[in-house]
Amino acid sequence: MLHLSRKVDYALRASLDLALHAASGELVRTAEIARRTGTPSKFLEAILSQLGAAGLVESQRGSRGGHRLARPASSLTVADVLQVARGASATPSRRRAGADGAGRAIERLWQDAEQAVRKVVEGVTLEDLARRAQQLSSVPDYSI
Repeated sequence: MLHLSRKVDYALRASLDLALHAASGELVRTAEIARRTGTPSKFLEAILSQLGAAGLVESQRGSRGGHRLARPASSLTVADVLQVARGASATPSRRRAGADGAGRAIERLWQDAEQAVRKVVEGVTLEDLARRAQQLSSVPDYSI
């Protein structure tokens, strides 16, 4: 199972929320994003600031302030968000497996897994993710 930090999860949720509200062109308040994504407001402010510094989000202060994507959701990938939230790598870090044959085989396995994850996150835009979220929110959930 792929494990991402809360920061990465919250950054992706906030970016997706902005993508879902991009059509209106209006600024979205931090409190609204926090409520919808379940992200603590102070933590969200720091994440949005980081996304803004990287040029992914535009922010405006004041009573009519808020946030919006700096570019169309179709031009921002999940990898873009992950790279800002995690740093240089868009995939989880791993330990070195060792120098023997088994260790090298395990190392190669993780390299292949990282390549597969990288390919997926680089190929999915925030627009794609927003479309998926809208489709899934219209599907009834029959789980108990």
